[in-house]
Amino acid sequence: MSLPLKFKLITISVMVVMTMAVYGENSTLARSSCQNPPSAATLMNRVDTTARLLQLRTMMASVKVVRGVPLKAYIITSDDEHQSERLSKYDGRLEFITGFTGSAGTAVVSDTAAVFWTDGRYFLQAEHELDCNWIIMKVGQEQVPTVGEWMVSNLAHGDRIGADPKLVSADVWFDWTNELVDSGIELSAVKNNLVDTIWNTTNGRPRFTPQPIYTHKMEFAGQSWQDKVTAVRSELNSLGVDSIIVTALDEIAWLLNLRGGDIDFTPVFKSYVFVSAKSAVLFVHPVITTSAIRKHLRSDWCADEICVEVRKYDRAFDDLPDLVADVNTVLLPSKYAYSGGVSFAIHETVPEYKRRTAPSPLILMKAEKNAVEVEGMKNAHLRDAVALCDFLSLLQEEIHDKKAWDELKVVTTLDAYRKQQSRNKGPSFRTVAGFGPNGAVIHYRPSIETNRLIDNTSMLLIDSGGQYLDGTTDVTRTLHYGRPTQRQKELYTRVLIGSIDLAMLVFPDNVDDARIDIVARRPLYNAGLDYLHGTGHGIGSYLGVHEGPTQIRIYGKVGHLFEENYFFSDEPGYYQENDFGIRLETVLRVVRKSFKGEGSKRFLGFEAVTLVPFERNLILREMFNFQQLEWLNNYNAMVRTKVGEELKRQNRMRAFHWLMSKTRHISPTCHGNSSPSLSSQPFSIVFTTLALILSYISISF
Repeated sequence: MSLPLKFKLITISVMVVMTMAVYGENSTLARSSCQNPPSAATLMNRVDTTARLLQLRTMMASVKVVRGVPLKAYIITSDDEHQSERLSKYDGRLEFITGFTGSAGTAVVSDTAAVFWTDGRYFLQAEHELDCNWIIMKVGQEQVPTVGEWMVSNLAHGDRIGADPKLVSADVWFDWTNELVDSGIELSAVKNNLVDTIWNTTNGRPRFTPQPIYTHKMEFAGQSWQDKVTAVRSELNSLGVDSIIVTALDEIAWLLNLRGGDIDFTPVFKSYVFVSAKSAVLFVHPVITTSAIRKHLRSDWCADEICVEVRKYDRAFDDLPDLVADVNTVLLPSKYAYSGGVSFAIHETVPEYKRRTAPSPLILMKAEKNAVEVEGMKNAHLRDAVALCDFLSLLQEEIHDKKAWDELKVVTTLDAYRKQQSRNKGPSFRTVAGFGPNGAVIHYRPSIETNRLIDNTSMLLIDSGGQYLDGTTDVTRTLHYGRPTQRQKELYTRVLIGSIDLAMLVFPDNVDDARIDIVARRPLYNAGLDYLHGTGHGIGSYLGVHEGPTQIRIYGKVGHLFEENYFFSDEPGYYQENDFGIRLETVLRVVRKSFKGEGSKRFLGFEAVTLVPFERNLILREMFNFQQLEWLNNYNAMVRTKVGEELKRQNRMRAFHWLMSKTRHISPTCHGNSSPSLSSQPFSIVFTTLALILSYISISF
């Protein structure tokens, strides 16, 4: 064992003793991987944060840096100034201080403890990535306090807590304030970001270089930015407000028909927008504006209100008070679905008597795709299916020929196959390629330290997507190139049945997204199983792969109603820790369902947009009922027709023959749906739908 590794193990042992002293051996907060020395592989995947925490605590104690009484605790969020879900590398402050690479988390560093909160998607990932300086709080689990509750329990009356007000949404800031209200603990907006004081280019911080912005052409957008601004003004008028400050980057890109490259995988650019009845102002880095952009926005011909004035990004906080001085009310978007709302810093630029808070109207406007966007999304998914099927046919062939493949090779090769398709602009997120135990980490990303060879002994989970000028894709399939066990087949089939049940659902338009989640979970529930993530999310059109308002998850606080031409993912899963993971993700489009002699109530349903076959090697056909098997055969027939023709047109015959074998008709068994646990609950999708409607009528949330 090398000396550095010995030193790490000694450090971890000391931290284990400290953790036990604070929380007790039987506490639910004690970390299993820190009670016993972790493996060398786990250590390789962790960042030693000891020195960084020491530096941060030094800054917390500096009166000059924090501009006042020293801080007893400092909060670091996973946000940037726009409360983006995905960040530029420059904004990875939470990753720097914790070592956590996921997209959702909050850290609190006090003078005696370092505590990290995350949700069920990242429980395993946090355990693997955070060193033993950190206590992990698993949000939603019993005995796990909120951030505010922890601070009240661990700090004293008169203590001062700090956070960067630009990196915390106003809603979250007020939640913390309310939790601290009777504690005598002060929450301060510290303008000097303390992580920035210790993280710079000399110790690995990437520089932020604004990337060029470009127009999103009408052939892809389907609606001019002038019409969108007019629609926003009309919506503001109906809400009884005079203006809005837009800070969400995907909303700004959509509104102005512009795209950029400031954040990996998402074509957006750092900016703010102010819209009132008489003006529209874009705050953006001047280095990335061109004469073509100014012409697009009519910035040099602002004789009327249908133009956009361009100002420097750094002037936003100075100029917004002057802009809002000319209006009576300002809509400050609140947190809603995947939009974090405005930051507390932006909130404070508007006088209290002028503030109005509500979700941004642009969220719903953006989610409801127009006819051009609908066609573009379908076309993008078709080309994406060609790329994925071609890649999967190669992977299967070479695994069977015992050629060397690993997770990292899957990522790079799949990205290369997508680039061969027209209008591709790269991946829509970093590809998940998890073999065996790595597939059980819900948002696993392969690295040099964790990379596994792929063979025929276990499951391979691939979650990937592409950005195309005419649409965004997100698809997950789980594969097995050997002889899966009966249990693996049963679990895969349960997940597939849940996915199909959701895709078949027909429901009144007053049933919200949170209520339909249980439909996809039912086959797993029948076996006493579940998964720790939502079942679906909205998806943008050459924008964010996660988009509001749609969030299909039973644990959501607020449900959102569907509208025609929303696009969202249908992705149930199952994860066996240290063994394998299963997830099946298909993007669906919301469509209207018509019935003869229909009454006044409107019904909605879904149609599949993703066109990638499921793994026949893992399907137990006897577990399906008639409707489920009919849906699967119809889906396979559609994939054969649409993708098969395109594969032949592109002369990708290996993939064509692979596709034909994967989409063969599946004949029903004479005793369909005969699984013991399923036969004890012989509900078809019709009964599930009826139960859903009855629950909506009878239960008040």
